[in-house]
Amino acid sequence: MNAQARDVHEWFLRRGLPLVLTRRVRSRALIERSAPVISGIGAVMALTALAADLTGGSPDPARLIRLGLMTVVLVIAPFVLDLAHNAGTTLGDVGRRTAAGVVIALFVVALPLADRGLTGLTAAEVGGLSLIAALVVWLTYLGIGSILLWAFRFAWGQFGALGTLMSRALPLLMLTVVVYFTGELWQLAARMTRQRLWQTIGFLAAIAIVFMIATIRDEVRALREDQSGQSGVAKLLSGTPLTIDREPTCTPLSLPEQVNVVAIMVVSQAIQVVFFTTGLLVFFVALGVIAVPDDVTVLWSGEQSCPVGEPPCAGTWFGIHVPIPQTVVHTSMFVAVLSGLYFTVSTSVDPLYRQRFFDPLIADLAVSLAGRDAYLELEDSHECPRD
Repeated sequence: MNAQARDVHEWFLRRGLPLVLTRRVRSRALIERSAPVISGIGAVMALTALAADLTGGSPDPARLIRLGLMTVVLVIAPFVLDLAHNAGTTLGDVGRRTAAGVVIALFVVALPLADRGLTGLTAAEVGGLSLIAALVVWLTYLGIGSILLWAFRFAWGQFGALGTLMSRALPLLMLTVVVYFTGELWQLAARMTRQRLWQTIGFLAAIAIVFMIATIRDEVRALREDQSGQSGVAKLLSGTPLTIDREPTCTPLSLPEQVNVVAIMVVSQAIQVVFFTTGLLVFFVALGVIAVPDDVTVLWSGEQSCPVGEPPCAGTWFGIHVPIPQTVVHTSMFVAVLSGLYFTVSTSVDPLYRQRFFDPLIADLAVSLAGRDAYLELEDSHECPRD
């Protein structure tokens, strides 16, 4: 692969458009690229289990040592893999692939051994972790990491727009505060299991994503129609690896490319919605702890296992015990997610949000799509090989 093709491939990956590239390009060093992500997932799982044990009462010292060591190993592993990658020809492709395979084996086999010990190791658990590892490899092939990194960088760069919109959402906040102090809502939250709560959150999130996809598809279609009748692509691509002498043809996007383009816009907007919802969650948890006494929490929630006059049931977060009543956690999560859904819908018609966030996103996407058209034109003329 020549230097020009390598630069072009890296340019598309940095801009979150991996599906413009061919399958062969996306398949290169797939195991090596997937191993750091798998190691990170394993480190989070080990650290969560370790924190759950430490806050749960009487932990097993041997299990704590095993989980602690596994957490350290999995945290260090991505840096070791990076050193192996930078070693270049010293290790060779086989050495780097072997190092990545060892990391994946640590996740699939050593992690459950650290969690449950040799007697607790089951084929079902190993199979489940193997499935997670295979899913990460497949998502890496699809370029999900490139999409997420670009979307996060863009959303973070536009973080100021979120602060402006949160100030404009004060009427919504006042309304949700009134809803928050409703006894029936607390009773529902107290009787809702954590599994049912996550199912409810997933259902509301799916509605928000469907709404974003429907809105953004129209934006992408309008952008392509505008580009088909415009010139000046060479100016858009100034400073990029894609230098052209003539205007490229604006060809229709393939189905994978359409999915890719919509995905980066949806993920960018979804990240801002998550920031907004997380901020509201912290606010409502703090409000519940400060404003609602323990006896009122028990009275409103009607918790049978926690009679009036007794402290409310302690809360948990991914198995980690937290010094916050469980009902406060559930009620705050429910109200915050409902507010996030309203925020998602309202931003689509808010002119300030479009000016501060959506218009820069469209402008950035216009450069990426112009690069895609130029790339296909160069590839057809064999000036920029795709493999």
